Formats: sequence, structure tokens, C-alpha cells
Amino acid sequence: VSTQSTGVEMSVTEESVASVLGPIAGKIDAPIIAYITGILADNVDDEELFETIASFLPEDCSEIESKTICTNLLNLSNKKAKTSETSNFKKLNAPVNLKEISKNLEAEVKASMSWLNNDKVIMLGQYDEQEETTKDKKKKRKAEKQIPMQSPMNFFVRRSEEGKESTVRDVRLQNFDISIAGRTLIKDADLVLLYGRRYGLIGKNGYGKTTLLRHISARELPIPEHLQILHVEQEVVGDDTPAIESVLEADTEREFLLIEEKRISLLPSTPANNAELSKVHARLEAIESHKAESRAASILAGLGFDPVMQKQPTKQFSGGWRMRLALARALYCQPQILLLDEPTNMLDIRAVIWLSDYLRKWKNTLFVVSHDREFLNEIVTDIIHLENQKLLVYRGDYESFEQTRTERLKNQKKAFEAQSSHRQHIQRFIDRFRYNASRASLVQSRLKMLSKMDIIPAVVDDPSVTFKFPDPDDLIKPPVVQFTEVDFGYEEQKLLFKNLNFSVDMESRISLVGSNGMGKSTLLALVTAELKETKGYIYRNGRARIAKFSQHHVDQLDLRLTPLEFLSREFPGKDPQLYRAQLGAYGISGPLALQKISTLSGGQKSRVVFAYLGMKRPHFLILDEPTNHLDIETVDILAMALNNFTGGIMLVSHDKRLIQLVCNELWVVENGKVSVFEGDFTAYKGTILKEVS
Repeated sequence: VSTQSTGVEMSVTEESVASVLGPIAGKIDAPIIAYITGILADNVDDEELFETIASFLPEDCSEIESKTICTNLLNLSNKKAKTSETSNFKKLNAPVNLKEISKNLEAEVKASMSWLNNDKVIMLGQYDEQEETTKDKKKKRKAEKQIPMQSPMNFFVRRSEEGKESTVRDVRLQNFDISIAGRTLIKDADLVLLYGRRYGLIGKNGYGKTTLLRHISARELPIPEHLQILHVEQEVVGDDTPAIESVLEADTEREFLLIEEKRISLLPSTPANNAELSKVHARLEAIESHKAESRAASILAGLGFDPVMQKQPTKQFSGGWRMRLALARALYCQPQILLLDEPTNMLDIRAVIWLSDYLRKWKNTLFVVSHDREFLNEIVTDIIHLENQKLLVYRGDYESFEQTRTERLKNQKKAFEAQSSHRQHIQRFIDRFRYNASRASLVQSRLKMLSKMDIIPAVVDDPSVTFKFPDPDDLIKPPVVQFTEVDFGYEEQKLLFKNLNFSVDMESRISLVGSNGMGKSTLLALVTAELKETKGYIYRNGRARIAKFSQHHVDQLDLRLTPLEFLSREFPGKDPQLYRAQLGAYGISGPLALQKISTLSGGQKSRVVFAYLGMKRPHFLILDEPTNHLDIETVDILAMALNNFTGGIMLVSHDKRLIQLVCNELWVVENGKVSVFEGDFTAYKGTILKEVS
């Protein structure tokens, strides 16, 4: 009698899984190891196995470690499978009792599945609520799944094979909802993104613009699978890779072909090898590989990377510059759908000018969120307005949107008033003859008329918030600040500025322009005495009150306090109602004034700072990127307030419209000098485009 081996001796056990996991096994709960053992024993496809196991590994486990562990576990599973499939017949020395074997196998199966009967039952993606550590992980992972983010390191160029490219490039989403943390942001909405159109998404802060982009990039909405989507949201990881190589590596096909070219070149020269090498060369020529480096260098130069910076390792750059690298990779890849969320926030005015010109020629689909109306006017073909949980589409740029929306609201208001008057007339007839038997049929017909009438919604005006920076209660003689032969450097041997000579007064309206890293913020800190000059003399009028808005809220606000507590600490001894009135004038009213500043949004924190500046009644305002966290409407309000302010202003901003509305002088900061630009902003823009072209 012979029988086939079942391969039981090669079965996957918890001990073998723990052995593969190594030191990481100590960081994983025992029920999870039991669950991993169970799924390894099942016939699960490789992709599902990788995804499931990786989700249970510790968060400090690197991507390479995760892949190695998953591969080893997969090999363990495959080894068992191969063994079980091998036919191995042997001669038995005694008769076999099949009934007894069946009982033994049943007992063995029950034993191997005993973890299911444990009160610590683990289903896919669920942990035992009694285990606090796993419960916390579950909550965190669940939150991450709600708003998944695509890492910029996943960038790649996808090219369709010749003749096989799909003709479907449009995105059509119908009747979808988006909620987060139990709050509905978008309801019963439709969205159409036509290939080749450039869309600007606008709406008030907190309405869900960023959340919509994340849902699209994570394909939480039904996007055609063949369309490549890139969402610039996370900075490039810093390592030893040069900046330009970091961009070139985004084209994985080109990288692979170059490796293949080197490999084949080292092989003996045979007809087969030569033919294969010719195919590689033909493909490199087809994808224009010879132009790749110059194209990447051009994009980096436009975003502010000079030739030296392009060769520096990415780990030497700050987070802001690595965000520029992420943007450069996306532009280089030319995805079919490019998603940008406030791209100008990370850029200086020179880079913004270049990016506007570059995106204006973008041939694929672009979906961008921005608070910069001039940027939108220059690049978009359509505006999508997120309002009242709906997405309303307007053809044209932002200026066209404003005109069309104003006209639409005016017509809607007229229609609402006409309908209200008509409904009131019908209702008066119903009320008058409701109990008149001879008019019963007429009353019924009018009731039906009212019930079938489509209600025109009333036009709800936005709550009006008007910033106001009080005029100084006393005038001072110029200058407010004067630099005389001033040198400055963070290191004495390495000067950032040399021989600066200029003065500002209450009539000054100055915008500092120039590339990031040239010292614009440093110059503001010298004006406000936050930094001391290395050489020379800076005169500051002793009677002048200078107030500064810093682009980093943590530099000015105590996040542990409420807005009311913050103002009362900075300006003690005043009536509490005065603090409330001041905050309310800048849109921080009601419960917001009593919340911890740390819980406020970026835009709300900015409003608290503006309220603080207003209470100082300054003679001179210093503003460093004041629009970073503001929506378009608030930027307009800020511009109006600055125009009405009678004191002096020195501004650093990437918002072209704010500069044009507020400032009458452009000071160029570059190469250790500060010089006055002869001409208006339009002329300066033309100069920048010539330099980067």
C-alpha cells in the first residue's frame, strides 16, 4: 500500500514566521503573527499577500525592509506549496487505517485554526479592541486610508505602446460625496475634467479643496485606471542623489534602458547581442533620451536651482527646496492629470513668474488649487467653484468667473424675489378661500401649483469681514529706518550683504523681490533689529512703532493660549471687550476667540496676527509672505486694508496682484546688494522671463 505525502512537515508555523520577521517580531502582537501564519497557509495571490503583510509591519520599518520581509515570507509560503505539490510515494510497512488518519487530520486542522477561537479574533484590518496598542494602530491606519497620499517618490513616466494608447483621457465623475471625520464636504456633486483643459479649484478655506485633490490622487473616486495622476504634496526624500539625477530618475523607462545599454555593451559582440543593443538604442531615440538632461535642467533652473545647486545632494536642501524638487519631477514626468495644491506657496516671485508661463503651455489636464488670482488668470481655462457642497464650473479665467458669478447671483436674486412675490400672492388666495366650499377646486389647484413649483434658493451674502490697520496717532519725521554702509553675514568671513545704503519712511510702499536664499527675510530682520549688522550703522527712529508679520506663525504666536489670552498678554490692562472687538474685526469671533491657537487653521492664525499688528498702531508694517494661508477673498480684503493704511510698508510676497495693488517700488535683492528696479511689475516680469528662457 502506498500513499502520497501531504507535506505537513513543511507547514508554515508561528515559529517559522517569527524567525523570518527576526527582531521585528518583538514589535508585533502575538495575535497578528498568528493571523499572518493563517493567511500564509491559504492560497492568496502574491499581490494581496504583500499588501496584507506590509500593513501589519511596524511604522519605523523602511520600505526596503518591508519588501525583504514580505519576499521571505512569500518564499516560505511558496516552499510549502511546492512541497505539497511534489509526488513522493513510499512503501508502508503496515496497513493504513484511513478512518483513523481522517480523525487525526481533523484534529490537526482544528489545532492549526485554534487562533480563530481565541477571544482575540483578528479579521483583515481589525484588531482586538482590548489590546490598546493594536487599537491605536487601527485608528491611525483607518484615518490614513480615509485620506491616502501619493508619495512623490512614486513618480514615473508611463508611455503607451505604439498603437495601444487609450483614447479615453477625460474624467467624468457623477453624483459623488466626500466626507471626513463625520463632516460632509461635498454632496451629490458632478465633476468633468476634459483632457487638455486647465482647471482652477477655488472656495473658502476648510470647504474641502485639498481633500478633493487627495481623493482623486488616491483613486478613491472612479478614475480610469490607465490615466496617470501625480499629486505634488510631499517633499522629495533627502539623500545623496544629486538634484538633477533625482528629477531624471522619475523616468523609470529611461533609467532601465540606460542600465540595459551598459549591460549589453559588456557582453561579447554577437549578432543576438548587437540586435538587442540596437533595439535599446532605437527606444532611447524614440523617447528622446538625449534631450532629457537639458529638459530637467531647464525645469530646475526655472524653479530657482542654479547649476551648482542642481549637482548638490538632495539631503543638503531644506524642506521648501525639496518641495520644489517634487514639483520639478512632476513637471518633468508630464502626467496625464497633474494635481497642484497651492504651488506658489513654496516659490519666490521669480519662480512663480516662470511657473505661470510654463503651465500656460501645459498640454495635459491640470487641476490646481491656488489663492493667487493673477496666477489663475494666467494659466487656467476653467474655474471650478466649491460652494455649498457643490462644484460649479465656469468657463474662462478668474476674472471671467467673477463677472459671470456676479451676473448669475444678480439674476438669481431677481428670480427669487419674483417667485417669492408670486408664492405669497397664491398663498393669500388659499388663506382667503380655504374654507369656502364654492372655491374648493380653485384652492386645491393652487395648492398643487405650490407643491410642484421648483424653489429658487435665496442668495446668501458672504459674512463681511473688513480688515483695518489703524492710522498712527502721531506722525514722525523721516526716516523711519536708515542703513549706512551696512555689511551683514551670519559668519563674519562670509557676508550676505555688503555696503547697503538706503532709507525708508511712512510714505514708502516697497516690495522686495528676488530668488529665495538671497536674503529678503534677513533684510526684514535687520530692519526690525532682530539681527544686528556686522559692520556699518542702522538708524531707527526711537518714536517709530514697527510691526512685523512673519511667515511662520510659531515665531509670533503662543500656540498654548487662546486669541483672547494672547492679546491680553501682549496688551495688558485693557477692557476684555476691546480684545473681542479687535479679534472680531479680523474674523475671529464667537467660539474661535476662546479656542487654543494651536487648534486654529493657518488662515485663522494669520487673522490673529493681523489683529495683533492692528493693536500696535504701527508707523511701519513689515510683511513676510502674508498671503500663504489666506483664500482669495481674504487676500483682497488684506490688499484693501493695506491700501487704506497711511503708514509705510515693506513687503515680501509671491502674490503678484498684492504687489501690484499695494506697492509702488520694487527693490531687487540679489548678489549681496539691494537695488531699485526702474519700471513697474510688468516690466520686471518681462525681465525675469528673458533670464529664465
